[in-house]
Amino acid sequence: MRIVANIFALMLLSTISLSAQVAMQHMRGLTRAQMDSLVHPTVHPQGSSIVSVDTAFYELGTLYEDDAPVKRVFTLRNTGKAPISIARVRTTCGCTVPEYSDQAIAPNGTAPITLTYNPKNRPGTIDVDAFVYIKGEDKHPMARLSLYGEVIDKDVWSHLPHAMGALRIKRKEVTITELPRQGKPSVRILCANSGEKALRLSSRLLPAYASFRTEPAEIAPGVEADIVITIDVAKLPKSEQNIRFPLLIDGIGGKPSARTIHVTIDKTK
Repeated sequence: MRIVANIFALMLLSTISLSAQVAMQHMRGLTRAQMDSLVHPTVHPQGSSIVSVDTAFYELGTLYEDDAPVKRVFTLRNTGKAPISIARVRTTCGCTVPEYSDQAIAPNGTAPITLTYNPKNRPGTIDVDAFVYIKGEDKHPMARLSLYGEVIDKDVWSHLPHAMGALRIKRKEVTITELPRQGKPSVRILCANSGEKALRLSSRLLPAYASFRTEPAEIAPGVEADIVITIDVAKLPKSEQNIRFPLLIDGIGGKPSARTIHVTIDKTK
């Protein structure tokens, strides 16, 4: 049964891929204006004498990526003198799904069109159009419905991918290559306090040639900071070429392996 399902899935993917290739070949020979007209077709010039909508757009406001899909209902009215029915509703984004009935709408009658927007994996601006086509007049849409808003990442610290308890940091491995004969070169790692209490970080069991601090020394909740690792070149072992040591951060929860930065000093550069 699983083999049959896998074969079916492969056939489906092949069909989708072929359809996409055909679409791309079709689009390749078109001008920018022609391609735009396919994505955003011109509304029928006599559309307002056939249909009207209670509102042309909805402002969805600010959504998070993990919010539930949002529904908005538009009311389509038959402003003509003969019954009409909806042939199709096409949206400009797969994130938005239309729902409607193809039943006849009498003159001055109304019908709902529901647009459901899913913000999952859609950070950024919401700017979606839905084009309403009527049976018998389906070369041009009769109305355009729009959704606007913004989707933001629930994790405001997504640019700091590594979590060490409440501490978020940019990277867990660093390499120091600039080693003057004298001096104390440093490397900085961007970090932030994603918790609700201030953090004061330290590090124990460092080798004699290394030191650790944060700037600022106390990291307030919701604030970014720098972890600064400094090397005293004069104290480095003379015989080793490359040196690698773990830097264990104290002041945050978690297992030692989960709050360790690995530092490499490359003396060959």
